[in-house]
Amino acid sequence: MTQVRKKWRPPLILVVFAVCALLIAIPVVTLLAMRLTSNQFIRTTEAALIEQGAIYAQAFSDAFQALDGPMIGTPLNEELKAHWGADFHPAQPGLSLQADGLHAPRPDGVPDETTADPRYAAIYPLMIDLARGARKTTLSGVVFLDDTGSNIGGEERRSFATLTEVQSALGGQVGSILRAREQDYDPHPLTSISRDTKFRVFVTYPVIADDRVIGVVYLSRTPTNLNKFLYRERAGFLIMVAATVSGTALVGFLLLRLLSAPIHALKNNTSAIAKGKTSPSQVSAHYGTKELAELGESVLSMADTLSQHAQELSIYTDHVTHELKSPVTAISGAAELLELEDLPAEQRQKLLGNIRSEASRMNTLLGRLREMTKMRGQQPGGPGRLMDMMPDLQGLAVLAEGLSGVTLPISAEHGRMVLYHMAQNAQQHGADEVRITYSEGVLRVADNGNGLAPSDANRVADPFFTTRRDMGGTGMGLAITKAILDIYRAELNVRPNDPGAVFEIRFHKV
Repeated sequence: MTQVRKKWRPPLILVVFAVCALLIAIPVVTLLAMRLTSNQFIRTTEAALIEQGAIYAQAFSDAFQALDGPMIGTPLNEELKAHWGADFHPAQPGLSLQADGLHAPRPDGVPDETTADPRYAAIYPLMIDLARGARKTTLSGVVFLDDTGSNIGGEERRSFATLTEVQSALGGQVGSILRAREQDYDPHPLTSISRDTKFRVFVTYPVIADDRVIGVVYLSRTPTNLNKFLYRERAGFLIMVAATVSGTALVGFLLLRLLSAPIHALKNNTSAIAKGKTSPSQVSAHYGTKELAELGESVLSMADTLSQHAQELSIYTDHVTHELKSPVTAISGAAELLELEDLPAEQRQKLLGNIRSEASRMNTLLGRLREMTKMRGQQPGGPGRLMDMMPDLQGLAVLAEGLSGVTLPISAEHGRMVLYHMAQNAQQHGADEVRITYSEGVLRVADNGNGLAPSDANRVADPFFTTRRDMGGTGMGLAITKAILDIYRAELNVRPNDPGAVFEIRFHKV
């Protein structure tokens, strides 16, 4: 018996549990791995700093231009002149932790010994008061730089002109960068995702006056983190978690309901069928999916077929035992008589003839039985031309008119065997003529023989049934015919006729 190689295989319930765990884990892991929430928080902070920078820059420009003095600063190119001269020139946030990376903490700047334009010192108190007032709400840090990139106030003058973001602003463009906080800087690539808020967003906004960059507003702020966001949105987050867990549990229940229960029911049913405890036709089970229902139907169909074959085998065994009993008994009796020493020669020859006759009958019977068994195992063929199937028996006329173009849904070889056994059966029952007709998917074979009793009409195709047993009939010819027709799912019906009998073969596919 073929056995499945034994190895550890996860049970279905474990697979379902793993699938449900993945349903929950995949979006969470993806969210953290891609740092999508961090990017959103970063860009929200960047957008807020850009808006603040625009306000500070406008106040810076107005205050500076209100003072007398020559215009200083780096001139803008034509493209930037057009940009800043337009009625609307929004700056879109675009920082990304993956694309832009995390830079080193902002340095304190390089000491600058040069002297700044006195107008910067004049407007510094106004700007720093504005920044301090706004910071109470915005929580943003701000440094005001002159046209060279150095701070315009404070105890010591320092230059930030070497910083990338400051250079962008001095060139007339808004600059943005992510810098680690000094106490949390860790530049290695495996920095934990839990530390994604230990940095600040820096934005530099150019101060434009008369198409020149006269200064820079340098702003910074730490973006919010996921923990703070979830705490603020805890009600919605709890609802989302509850919905996710409930949905996952529902998916797991449906998987178990649609897969596990039907599979176990099918397993129990097949085990019961294998042990002969349950009739296949009585088996019923809940099948959750179309494929499982089809599998269940296939298993039950196979069980029905096996049960039918077992029943047929039992019937055939009984018939063969019964049919072989007579010739075996005759041969055994003749052998015992042949052992008598004073048996006359004439009687001895007669007994030997009986042995040969019964042995021939047994051989014929077994040959027909093998032929019928072979037919049951064959596959359907066809189609074939009806005229190629006509039987040819000496002493039997076959009448077939208007059938030259008829094609049957059966192979020519099988068709010849069917019509041969029918013609042979008719001839053995006294017929010298058979008429073959075909119309609307029904093939009719009528003979002019001795006919049959109405009570025998439903038995003529049964194995070993014969009315000519005393003449050597085996009762297997029409049984072989029926076995061939079963391959093509064709129906065989027999009815008495005057004279003879009529055999009708109904094909379901013409």
